[in-house]
Formats: sequence, structure tokens, C-alpha cells
Amino acid sequence: MGGRISLSKRATCVIASECRQFSDPDSLVKPSDPIRRILATDFRPFTQGVTQGIDVQSLWKWVKLSVAVGALTGLLAGLVYFVLEWSEATFFMSLAGHEEPLFGHFFEVEQGPRVWWLLVLLPAAGGLAAGLVLHFLDKRSGAGRGTNGIIEAFHEGRGEISTRHALWRVLAAALTLGSGGSAGREGTMAYAGASFGSRLSRRFRLTSHDRRLLMLAGAAGGISALFRTPLGAALFALEIIYKEDFETEGMFPVIVSSVTAYSVFTSIFGTGSLFQVPSGGYAFEPSQLVFYGIMALAVAPIAVLWCKASTRWGPNIFRKITVPAWAKPALGGLILGTLALVLPWVIGTGYGWIQDALLPPDSPSRQLPSGYEGFGILMAIAIAKMFATTLTLSSGGAGGVFAPTLFIGGFLGGAFGLLFHELVPGIITQPGAFVLVGMGAFYAGAAKAPLSTIIMISELFGSYDLLVPLMLAIVVSILLLRHVSLFPAQVPTAAESPAHAARYTVDVLESLLVQDYFIKGRASEPVQSNLPLADFLEHVSATAESFFVVANGKGEFVGTVSLDHVRSVVSENEILDFLLVNDAMTPLYSVSPEATLGTALAAIVKHGHEYVPVIDPGGDGSILGTISQRQIAAEYNAEILRRRLQQNQAVAE
Repeated sequence: MGGRISLSKRATCVIASECRQFSDPDSLVKPSDPIRRILATDFRPFTQGVTQGIDVQSLWKWVKLSVAVGALTGLLAGLVYFVLEWSEATFFMSLAGHEEPLFGHFFEVEQGPRVWWLLVLLPAAGGLAAGLVLHFLDKRSGAGRGTNGIIEAFHEGRGEISTRHALWRVLAAALTLGSGGSAGREGTMAYAGASFGSRLSRRFRLTSHDRRLLMLAGAAGGISALFRTPLGAALFALEIIYKEDFETEGMFPVIVSSVTAYSVFTSIFGTGSLFQVPSGGYAFEPSQLVFYGIMALAVAPIAVLWCKASTRWGPNIFRKITVPAWAKPALGGLILGTLALVLPWVIGTGYGWIQDALLPPDSPSRQLPSGYEGFGILMAIAIAKMFATTLTLSSGGAGGVFAPTLFIGGFLGGAFGLLFHELVPGIITQPGAFVLVGMGAFYAGAAKAPLSTIIMISELFGSYDLLVPLMLAIVVSILLLRHVSLFPAQVPTAAESPAHAARYTVDVLESLLVQDYFIKGRASEPVQSNLPLADFLEHVSATAESFFVVANGKGEFVGTVSLDHVRSVVSENEILDFLLVNDAMTPLYSVSPEATLGTALAAIVKHGHEYVPVIDPGGDGSILGTISQRQIAAEYNAEILRRRLQQNQAVAE
């Protein structure tokens, strides 16, 4: 039948009849009885019951803001990525003839002949241009920058980041990196994304608390887009602001922004991981764990040097150099270009060299050396990269430390992988795996971000094959590097952050005095220490009090007694007649009216009672009243609420 379908005459009639019925206007407005009953049902009680307890307004607010921040950040990341890829391909590779494995470039690169004087002058020219932008256009070159600037703004700056300042830094970073500066793209992009979050929060008059969270959402978007690591970037933004804590409150906006920025960026430039593991992945054996642990132990001291060089030594040296601030990035670039003539691996981001280090030692495509020679050279390259990045950033160039830290850790790990492969080739069969694990151990220890690093490294390479050794190496690194950090603005936990001062600080109680809150006249009549406990219980029932100060025969206050304490001492009524109040009391403790609620709370906690008596230390030393632990907690919460309302009012004004 030639692929055609023929219908019988009867079937045709049936279909025609149904079509007429369907085309009848009355059939469209007269549903059957069951359908009519369903349509007439009032579902509002059911839907209200389902949605009760769901804060739809808050959810919608965060969805709108997080998507907006993520979309803006993703678009800017795409523009920055395009410009940097073009400048590197045009000037650095084609014009100056810089030799680097061609991997992951957006543009087709035709490497030209090496022009040594251009390789020296390009970083200097880019540094000069960046210095001029930051000094004469931005005029805030001393302000926080990159990831550390985000952390500073979260803890000390109420989530305030100038968008204009951040965009000038993006331009300066494009000039620095596009000319071969040794720095990363991601830190500056995260800073720009954070500024978008801060800007939107000001536009919609959000509180400082919400502004901080939206700022983190923008930072996550910047890293998610350029690194193509949506989950790792989200966790990183929540984890990097503390050394030993996690900002769980920002989970929703951070994830939404990260996913949005990633989606925008990859819809333009495509999906896929930044690096590629060899075909077949990495095979992990438990016998390899000891070597991964040794590697983590070995790279920890180098991580200490890197943290100190990038945060203290380098900035201090360039601070003492007596040249104009706008010219210092050019000086750093000139030294970097000269170094690159001998060690070409240290210039630029070095992504191509990281990919080359992943290749097997016997791969014909590998350009880096292998064997014992490779161990020494890769170690030297890692140290030189530390020096090169310190030159670029400490001199005033714009960029981040994210990518250089990964490069250093990857080459250190790769060096030990080659060494172990030579020593125990039957156990360490894939030395390239140490590049991945070394990268994670080095960065997690230096940045204090173990959880996000585990996920991010796996996303960067598109592989979870080495999850177990990665976890081990990172834990070892974190334990060894507890006292140093790549980001000086980090605080240990949320309790130490000014951002959470109203929630965590106990110093609030030190500003409140007992005289303003205690209950006057309560427990003002003491009981005698020689009073039988049976009589004491009758006294309690008659006075409706449960806490008393105890006095001796001379009228001196010697202790306190409470109904709960008596019950804990006496379990049977038969012995009540044989015990006195003196047997159930605790030593005297009290506070004066001028004492703080913090002092009163400490006395209550120490002695285990619900109350503390307030006694006038001057005058006749009489009992003025009591204050309870419940009262102190209530006044603490009231004071916290009052301060938050004042803070929100100040933000609104």
C-alpha cells in the first residue's frame, strides 16, 4: 500500500460523526454531570490546608532576586570569558608566540613564532594599563578585592560592595590576565557577582542580613559560570567566609543564583567540565591511600609559604618600593615577563599545562617531563608559580588567587605522582591522578573550604573516581593548616562574625543591669537554718514562694534553699523530721543591683538554682528581691529584638 493507511467506510463514518459532535458548540459548554460536579467543587479549603505554613511571599522574593543576580553574573562572565579568550589567542599566543598546550580555548589559536621581547613587555604593558585604571578611574585600589574582599564585606561591611568599583576591577583584571598576568579569572568575577547582589539589595531596600546573603549568591554565580561547577560554587560561597563553619541561611539564594549563572553561561559557550581526565578515568585502589596521605603531608608546608607570601610578604615588599602606585603593576609585569623567558609555564592562567600534567608519562602528546626529572621540574614550576602570582597581585595587578592555587597544588601533586610512579610503579599506575588530588588538598587547606573543594574538584574534572583519596588528602591538609589561611578576612565561626553579633554575642547581657529587671520584694524574708524541713515545706505552702535566703541564729545570711533542691535531697517523708534547712541549703550567692545580667546568669549557672537573690551590699544588707534565669533569657531576647529593629530602621533610612 506504499506506506499509506486506508480506512474502512464504517470507520470513516464513525470519525466523521465524532468530529461533528466535537464541533457542536453545545457540546463544548455542556460537560457531563461528573465533570460539572468536579468543576463546581470548592478546592480552597484543601489548597489552604496544603499551603499553610509555606512562606510563599518570601520564597517568591528570593527566587526573583536570586535569578536576577545569577542571570546578570552569568552574562558578565560570558563577556569576560569572550574578551579574555580573544586577547590570549590574539596577543599572547599568535602575536608573542607563547607556547602552551592548546586546550579548552574558545577561539582557534595559531601559535606564531616566539618573540621574546613581546613576552617580556606584554605583562608590563597590561600591568601599566591596569594600574592606570585602578588609580585614576577606580580610585579605590586599596579596597578589598576578589574573594577576600567578599569575605570582608560580609563580616565588616554589612554586605556593601560598590558595583562601579567591582566593574573597574573586572576591566583591570581583563587587562592583567589578557596580557599574561599570573592570576585567576574567578575571584574577580565572584567579586563582580557579589556587587550585583549588593546593588539589588540596596535597590529593593533589603536588610543587611538579606544583603549579605544576596551578595554570596552573586559570588557563587561568578564562580559557577567560569568554572562550570554549579554545586561546588554554591557550597564554596557558603563555606569560604568561615574557617570552621557554614552559612546555611544562604543555601536557597546561593543555589538558585549558581544554577542560573551556570545555565546562562553554558547556553552560550556550551556545557562540559573545564578539564578532562584520560579515557577510562582513574582506577583507585586502597593500597594507594598511604601515598596520597604522604603527598598531603608534603605539600602542607608549601601551602604555609604560599599563604604567607600572598598575604604578607609580597604586599609588604611592594609597599616599600618607592614608585607611584599606578606604576607598580607594570614593574611586577616586567619581572614576570623576564621570569617567563626561563620558565614559560608560570605566565597566564596555565590551564593548558594543568591538562598536560594529567596525561600519562608515556603519552606522545605530553610536553611536561616525566620520571625523576619530571618530579624536580614540576616542583620547581609550582614554586615559580607562587613567585609569579605574588608578583602580579602584590604589585597591584587585578585578579584572583583561585586558579593559581589550583595550579600550584596540581603541579605539586603531579610531581609526587611521578615520584611514586618511579618508586612503586605496580601501585601508582596513573601519576596524573595526583594532580587532581594535590589540587584539592592544597586549595582546601589554604582556603579552609574542604566540602566545597571536594565537590568542585570533581566537577572541574567531570569525575568522581578519586573521591576517597581526595577526601583523605583534604582532611590531612585541613588538620595541618589550621593556623594559616589564604584569606585573612575569614573568621573561625559565625559566632565570631560581626554579621551575627546580634544572634551569638553574650555581651548584650553586660549592658543590662539587675536593678532594672529584678522582682522587688520576692524572697525578702529569710528562713532560719535550724528550721526542720517538714516545717519548711509548710512555710512554702503558706507563702507561695519556692526560693529563700537562709539566715543563721545571728541573722547573717549563710545560704539559699529552694523547693526543688529539697526534693532532690529528700526522697522519703519519714526523714523530714530529722533534717534541717541547713542540711539542704547551698552556700550563699547573690548579686547587687548594680551587677549586670551577665553576672547574674553566671551565678545561676554555677549554683544550679533558678533564682539568684539580689542583696544590697551597702546600707543594712537587706534582701531586695530575686531575678530568675527565665527573666534573664526573656530580657536577652527582648534586647536582641530591639537592636535588630533599630538596625533595620537604620538600613531603611
